[in-house]
Amino acid sequence: MHVQDRVAIDGAELHNAGRLVASRNGIQALTLVIPTRNETDNVEPLVTRLEEALQGFDVEVLIVDDSDDETPQRVLDIAPRCTTDGFKLRLIHRQEAARNGGLSGAVIEGIREASHRWVVVMDGDLQHPPATINDLVAEAELTEAGLVLASRYVASGSSAGLKNRSRRIVSSACGGTARKLFGSTLANITDPMTGFFIVDTARLDLARLRPRGFKILLEILVSHPELKIGEVPFTFGFREHGESKATADHGWQYARQLLELKRGGTARLPWRYNIHGIIALESDQRLPELDKFVSRSRADIPCISVRIGDLSHLPLGESVNVDSDAYPVVSYRERTGFAMALELGPANTDIVTSSFVAKSPHVLYTNVVEPVLRWRMAEFGYALIHAACFADGNDAYLVTARTDTGKTTTMLKVLNGSELSFVSDDLIIVSSDGEVRTFPKPLTISAHTVHALRHTDLSRLERLALIPQSRLHSKGGRLFAFILTKYNLPVASINAIIQRLVPPPKYHVERLVRGVTTQRSAQARGMFIIQRGGLGEELIGDDEALSILLANCDDAFGFPPYSSLERLLLAAADEDLRLKEKTIIKSAIASLPVLVMRSETLDWAERIPHAVREWNQVITAAANDQDTEVA
Repeated sequence: MHVQDRVAIDGAELHNAGRLVASRNGIQALTLVIPTRNETDNVEPLVTRLEEALQGFDVEVLIVDDSDDETPQRVLDIAPRCTTDGFKLRLIHRQEAARNGGLSGAVIEGIREASHRWVVVMDGDLQHPPATINDLVAEAELTEAGLVLASRYVASGSSAGLKNRSRRIVSSACGGTARKLFGSTLANITDPMTGFFIVDTARLDLARLRPRGFKILLEILVSHPELKIGEVPFTFGFREHGESKATADHGWQYARQLLELKRGGTARLPWRYNIHGIIALESDQRLPELDKFVSRSRADIPCISVRIGDLSHLPLGESVNVDSDAYPVVSYRERTGFAMALELGPANTDIVTSSFVAKSPHVLYTNVVEPVLRWRMAEFGYALIHAACFADGNDAYLVTARTDTGKTTTMLKVLNGSELSFVSDDLIIVSSDGEVRTFPKPLTISAHTVHALRHTDLSRLERLALIPQSRLHSKGGRLFAFILTKYNLPVASINAIIQRLVPPPKYHVERLVRGVTTQRSAQARGMFIIQRGGLGEELIGDDEALSILLANCDDAFGFPPYSSLERLLLAAADEDLRLKEKTIIKSAIASLPVLVMRSETLDWAERIPHAVREWNQVITAAANDQDTEVA
């Protein structure tokens, strides 16, 4: 339908020759998201028909392509020849490792990239007639619906393009099954299986969607029951070029999709975390290490998205692609189940993991999310340091170790026997001005740690469980796992299975030290490096302290797929992130007293509070002297 066929009288829409006519006072701009896979011969006629049908609109055609043929090149060849004013053609070609969620994943990516609020989703095989887009727009304007779908099964609609009777029966049966499963949500929807619709993206919460398979409309309908829905009839056309992509595997994908949606489609909101307003995370799977950062508000900050998807298409082993024409992508897959893919955008970072990984949330966080956090933090001007921290008022004191010394036990004993406040045990966030921010992960403890404490809230069963947990998740167990990585074994999968069967002994500090006070931030005033063996104490310089901190940061990582993630994150950055991280830490600890404490009896918990009092006396005296000079 051309612009001259649209009639508007006092803002109302009329029917013209039995078809809806859109008001020009309503929807002015559209983004068309068209997922394609091997549609070389269909691209040019499709674009031509879209230009003819959508005159008068400001149109962005966004081809999201998963092809292995010449389709992307054909799009690039056509784009400069688009002559209609207000008509733009864009291409997103997804590398194989980034083809998460199949067709649904491509649609979600297109919606995220859309320049306009109203998005039309349609196939690229010419079976969805472009002229019907005018009907979709008119219905959305007339009814104020948030989503309008083109139906083969309403009024004058037709499924003629389904080549044979068996395909029509299967399509109808699939739609009927969905309606029976979801009752009132789909009761008045005649064609929940259509891939042709218009949606107001301002009314979509993309975090509710789990892109997989090819029925993205069903995913939207079930996860957004509050949306007002409209329908218009259309005739499903015949494929002119190429072959249908429907396979038996798609049937299994659809069945899995129905089951997963039934388990919680209408209530699925992701876990959301906000880390000090620096970076946000959205995750399908709860990340227990980030429990203290749970927040329903993302604010306007960069985000890491963690999704669960089918990654069986990924190549085995490691794949890294830093392509100037697309977002950088890294993937890692083991035959035994561990799989993840990372796509690095300018602000947002998308992580997709297999359900195998998601079943071990500690592995998901420690081996996938935390490495990404480390280098994205550096990119935004913060360093994620592996050190403990306690506070005396607004003064922060870091505690780290040169060897495996029982840092956690020392921290807990310090808190148990003093008025000092807890900031963090394993990780802290520092900025170049020396401000320390908490990263309150639960503490990984041992049976020995609990024996050293006077009062904890652990039950008898939890205490007994510490015995096997401590042995399995000890430093020795970790070293053994690192050794296995040298023998090309599926170590990441083995680790995920072990941590699923025997979760690591992790508890928040409030359960370990009764009445402990906690603090979100403080200003760095000093650092302790505890060392097993030897006697005495020694103040060391900034450079030596810096090298110890950096070595501890690197030592904490290294487990697969860390090397792949690090290589991508460092290569894709506009600056040297290693140098930037080093510069931030160096500035943060500049001129701080750094005391190496050696001990044969592991008595650091008794000595540290005494050293803090001495430093406070020195600082107070210096401040008093300065006040006297000013007076």
